Amino acid sequence: MRDAPPDRARPRVAFVVTSLSGSGHLVRTLSLGEAVAATGARVLVISGGRPLGDLATATLPLAQLPPLLVAGRDFSRPTDAAGRPADAALLASRCAALRAAIETFAPDVLVTETWPLGRRRLADEFLAAIATARTARPRVKVLASVRDVPEPPSRPDRLAAAAGHIAERFDGVLCHGDASLLPLRESWPLPDNGPPVYHTGYVARGMAPDRADGLGEEVLVAVGGGDIGEALLERAARAAALSGRPWRLRVGGPAAAARAVAMTAQHPASNLVIEPAGADYRVRLARAAVSVSLAGYNTVTDLAPIDTPALLVPDETGGEREQAIRADALSACPGIAVRRLETLSDQGLADLAEALACGPRRPPLPLSLDGGARAAQRILELAGTP
Repeated sequence: MRDAPPDRARPRVAFVVTSLSGSGHLVRTLSLGEAVAATGARVLVISGGRPLGDLATATLPLAQLPPLLVAGRDFSRPTDAAGRPADAALLASRCAALRAAIETFAPDVLVTETWPLGRRRLADEFLAAIATARTARPRVKVLASVRDVPEPPSRPDRLAAAAGHIAERFDGVLCHGDASLLPLRESWPLPDNGPPVYHTGYVARGMAPDRADGLGEEVLVAVGGGDIGEALLERAARAAALSGRPWRLRVGGPAAAARAVAMTAQHPASNLVIEPAGADYRVRLARAAVSVSLAGYNTVTDLAPIDTPALLVPDETGGEREQAIRADALSACPGIAVRRLETLSDQGLADLAEALACGPRRPPLPLSLDGGARAAQRILELAGTP
């Protein structure tokens, strides 16, 4: 982390994020940080998840806490980077590092990613972050940053607890979605008399890549940068053997390279390439004949501006509802098919992918994609409010 200069000429904005099972939360936060930094503000991203080297950026200071992660969707058993159960010493070291980073940076605006609408097990860290920020900068503004569909509360008391934190400690909620498609109240019906909810639009990763080198013929199957989606990859590998079209599977997670090698040995089809997730994903997505993917936030924003037909298979591991809600909202869009994994046979997946590939290219998804710039504007407005 770079030392902050002594002057306060530029607003300072700190983001606190922990991507536990993948890269989506950190990817979105880095995009937000870059949008804020583009206005001339100073930005610090404090990350408590797995270090992701491919997301490193030379333009944005990033403070890495001792990492915490989970396997798949097993949020009840977080571990350290080596896979050992997270103990009190690890949590204490994270909290100390978080306090130190915020105390040194002294932000004018503190943005907590997901919490308090999620990350309940990390509540002590976020509370410590807010308390430290208020000590360092008494007039600090505090915002919650959440995706379009935070995982809905499973019990009324969890909704009430989150609403209580927002009412007591926050100046607003940034919901990075489009209210015309998925208003936050559909998944989190927060009280109307609390701090305001700002729907910023979706936070997309820059301009859509062109496909000047022509369309490809392949079916591109991807499950993001985390280690979820294994069942979809296995189903797709078997479907490829029933297809005359080339298939490319992208494996995520920290063991992606080893997993890709193992899957290639298990499924030695000549029309199938299995490889780790890579930085060229968006280019390949724009050129693909059809996309098969989960229905995560970043995957959907990557699909939004291009015309590649897509099959969304939402991840519902552990009873998760977020991806299913998002996919169902998009199911009426031309060129978008939605299926639950349990309803897809190997042949059914091969047939559906072929039908989509042979159909017309689709119109862009009806999503507002300027969420980074609009969120930055809102953050800077708050930074200037005494």
